[in-house]
Amino acid sequence: MKTLKTLLTTTLALVALSSAAFALPAWKGGPATPAMNKGDFDGLKAGDKVALVCKASDSIVVIDIKDQKEAQELCTEGRMIHCPTCKKDYKTTFVNPTGKGPGPQTKVVVVNEKGEPCMFFAKLKS
Repeated sequence: MKTLKTLLTTTLALVALSSAAFALPAWKGGPATPAMNKGDFDGLKAGDKVALVCKASDSIVVIDIKDQKEAQELCTEGRMIHCPTCKKDYKTTFVNPTGKGPGPQTKVVVVNEKGEPCMFFAKLKS
């Protein structure tokens, strides 16, 4: 009986310690913002990294920005984006939360064939 009590106590202690170990600090390379605005693409330069997050397949593709031209092409309205996991093409569109027409605060969103947001861009911290 004493062995069972010791085993149970040890198991509970390990569970408590392991749950604390999984409470990791924020990932250094994680997204700085949840979704990028159109104006955020203007500030990208060579060497920056952008994550393309697909909510449909829970996948992430990291894009290394080569130059400003490539950054602007990523946020071109109507551009088709291919998800390698879903194996589908989705369309880039703009959504302005203020409803006042296009501007730097306009969100760049990738939508599926039903027009529902399914992907987004997020700048990774350096």
